Amino acid sequence: MPNPLSSRNLLLFTILSIFISQVFPIAVCASKGNYLNIDRPLGKIDVLERDVFVVFLSPRIENLSARCQPLNRGGLFDLSISTRYVDLFLGEVSVVGVQLNGPGIYNLTISFASNESWKYTLGVFTRNLKFYEEYWGQGIITRGSFVERASFTRHSGNWTIIIPLESHSLARSFSYFPYITLPTPVNMALLLAAWILIAYVNSFVFLDTYFKSKKEIVSYTRWIMVGVMMLISVYFAYQIYRFTTFTLSEGG
Repeated sequence: MPNPLSSRNLLLFTILSIFISQVFPIAVCASKGNYLNIDRPLGKIDVLERDVFVVFLSPRIENLSARCQPLNRGGLFDLSISTRYVDLFLGEVSVVGVQLNGPGIYNLTISFASNESWKYTLGVFTRNLKFYEEYWGQGIITRGSFVERASFTRHSGNWTIIIPLESHSLARSFSYFPYITLPTPVNMALLLAAWILIAYVNSFVFLDTYFKSKKEIVSYTRWIMVGVMMLISVYFAYQIYRFTTFTLSEGG
């Protein structure tokens, strides 16, 4: 009489052999680098609108592609890729940078293939350090205007990195005080010079009209024109602030 335990073992061995014969080619294929690795290094990363979020990759990667997709309330963005970028601290690297120009949630996806181990660093170029101390913690690493979020090392292969980003408005306030983006020192000098000139012209016109009203009757039309001039001056002062803070800073 055959042993039922031996028959059961034989059946299990047959099933296991069939399973291994089917799985083994897949394992070989993966070892040859055909397997796609999906990397989600962190959860959603908070950034401030108009700051530049960057991903540095080293060693350099030639076959690099990236895309940014608004997911919720997303607006305009600027995406750039450089396969040869020289950083003062990291040396020669590849870099993907995205500037989110409005509040919302975005998905940044980076794809490439590497035949060796590689490393990547996440961070942001900003002039609002307090914002990132609030969201990323007090122990953040800063190098000039660059704030590092995290750094990772990965093995060779085909890779896709998925990074959710949430952009916050410049006008959002914390502790009852809004964040104000300041221009660079050189642009700040230009901004102050323009504001002083505008303030001087407005003060001259206002004081001239005021003292003239003490000696003679000044028409309401002139006072209205003085008020309109001051409102226009405020508008121009704001436009000069935007130009020196964002346009000139990005261009430089």
